[in-house]
Amino acid sequence: MLKGVFQTRFEGWSRGPALALIATLLVLLAASNWSASTSPAPKVRTSEAQHSDLQLYRDIITRVRGGENYYRATAAELRKGNYPLKPFFTFRLPTHATIYAALGEQVMVVLFWLLSAALMIAWWIRLRACLPKLLLAASLILIAGGLGGLLQPQTGLFHESWAALLLALMIAVYRPERIWPAVLAGAAALMIRELALPMILAMAGLALIEKRWKEAATWAAVILLFAIYIALHAQWVAQVVVPDDPASPGWSGLLGLQFALKSIARVTMGIRLPVAIASILLFLSLFGWASVRAGWALRTAILLAGYGTMVALFARTDTFYWALIAAPLSFVGLVFVPKAFADLAKAVRRQSHQGASA
Repeated sequence: MLKGVFQTRFEGWSRGPALALIATLLVLLAASNWSASTSPAPKVRTSEAQHSDLQLYRDIITRVRGGENYYRATAAELRKGNYPLKPFFTFRLPTHATIYAALGEQVMVVLFWLLSAALMIAWWIRLRACLPKLLLAASLILIAGGLGGLLQPQTGLFHESWAALLLALMIAVYRPERIWPAVLAGAAALMIRELALPMILAMAGLALIEKRWKEAATWAAVILLFAIYIALHAQWVAQVVVPDDPASPGWSGLLGLQFALKSIARVTMGIRLPVAIASILLFLSLFGWASVRAGWALRTAILLAGYGTMVALFARTDTFYWALIAAPLSFVGLVFVPKAFADLAKAVRRQSHQGASA
């Protein structure tokens, strides 16, 4: 790949497929804003009876730092805040709280910002060979916009925030010939928040498809270790839950595409834009990522589409912060859109010219 140049998937296309894709994109853009004003909006627990999730996590960390067992502390705080305790994954994995309790929230805020800076550097290194300087600068600004909601000091209390940074870093540092940095970043995300599992499965699946057997085995080992961890977690949760504890209402909200777009907008720079504009930009960004003929772009498109779909299908209005996982890279794909559109336009003109010459 030449410096300042990247290939799109539309080079060499004929007119028919190009027009079909353009029509599909227009339909999706329209669907993303159809009755957007009446679709559900994200909300947080803020009443006296329902403490915020951020306060819940902070209170758990405080008790663990005081020497209390994580599972007993979590059970007590969940009951205090009228949260469900069943099934076992209503309890977050202990990794996050244990590290916060050991290092303190102020240290963790600094580490979070340093990780954010490392993420931007990693993507600058990744993109500098394929983007001209102007678009490279724009990509860094868009990453900063995606990180905007995460860089508030309290946001690191959300487990999804750390998973978001680590998964985005995983893709940036991934190299088929040297997979260990990506594996370590992905494994860390998984051990903090189990919602990272679909992306780790995707990494393993792509390794299999591309016949990189050693890499696939490495990802499988990570998944196996996580399976052991989650099994122990379930066992430890069972020791502190009693029959009368409430169960979760479930994770089948089916709140739809517009809710997912609103959620991503709320945790990024999109919060400052009209909903319709933010939704269009998010869709175009995903299109931009999917357009680039490169493994890192494909993996990013899978991340954004996958977690957007997860929020649309399974999140409730009070768990909108799952969208944090897609936040860092959610707008960056816009830098690839002009060339993607240019190549689609060439495809349309190519067929027309061929027909005229015939």
